[in-house]
Amino acid sequence: MRPDAPLPDPARSRHPGDAGLRLRAGRGAAGEAPRRPRIGRAGRAPALALGLMLGLPLAEPAGAQDGPPAPRVASAVKNLRFVPLAALPRAPGGAGRQAGCPGEVVPAQSEAAQAVAARDWFVTGEAALGRYRAVSFASDLQQGTSGTCFIADGNVGLFDGTRLVALVYGAGRTGAVGRIAARAGGVRLWDGDLPPSPVGDLTLRPDGTLSLEPLPAVESVCGGRGAVPAIRGQPIDTARAALIAAGWTPVKGPPSDDARERDLARRGVIEVDGCSGTGLAYCSFRYAGAAGALSVTTTGDGDLPEVHEYGVTCR
Repeated sequence: MRPDAPLPDPARSRHPGDAGLRLRAGRGAAGEAPRRPRIGRAGRAPALALGLMLGLPLAEPAGAQDGPPAPRVASAVKNLRFVPLAALPRAPGGAGRQAGCPGEVVPAQSEAAQAVAARDWFVTGEAALGRYRAVSFASDLQQGTSGTCFIADGNVGLFDGTRLVALVYGAGRTGAVGRIAARAGGVRLWDGDLPPSPVGDLTLRPDGTLSLEPLPAVESVCGGRGAVPAIRGQPIDTARAALIAAGWTPVKGPPSDDARERDLARRGVIEVDGCSGTGLAYCSFRYAGAAGALSVTTTGDGDLPEVHEYGVTCR
């Protein structure tokens, strides 16, 4: 949602912290590959422009509003912008629109989320961040194949009560922002792509600055009793080596007649726990550690597929 952009024409997975992502893509026809929904002019723009939407002028800077001054904001995440902003216009298309994948829309629980929904946006998540409330929302949710959902116009607003103070939006890539979820010490942002991937963490610094940080190189889990290195996007053989070095032990999978699972086991990836031959071609892998159980999910049909997500079940 670029505040300086011209107005264009007018994916549910839950993302807990240590519990990890519970991927929910369905099964397509045999051999069916997931396809990103066709995106029109709205999708080709990086995102909707809050201040210029529907011909409205850019809102008065948050610091000029009555009440506490706007917080300082900082972003170190490529392709995401984090700016002070004071007013939320209505979503393009107005009331009565239907979400292309209604399962991605969550109930608006806080006053901040209710204020977003009242402006005709689809709320996709909310979480507390110190005195602030983070709310992810979008105007364009498009159903994909295999039960997936593409969020083409996602944003994250930071609210002080019901007062908007800052906004995270994508710069240069459709689907750069999708959803949020609470995590220890902050709020995690996920993109709106198929399937969704984490892109950064919102934190509140001791000096009061709202900061958008890159994903950590090593993620602490289970209250600091375990650690998971940055394995997303790595081939499973590379990822497993990093996990073993971090103290995670592969758990041998059950016997299988599936050709792909047997091939992975022959390549030394004995912890393969199951694969899907359709849709996003998921495979799952299991590991054990002092902190609990670790599950890893890959996507793609390569010989050594790449890690998409992981989840930890703490002891």
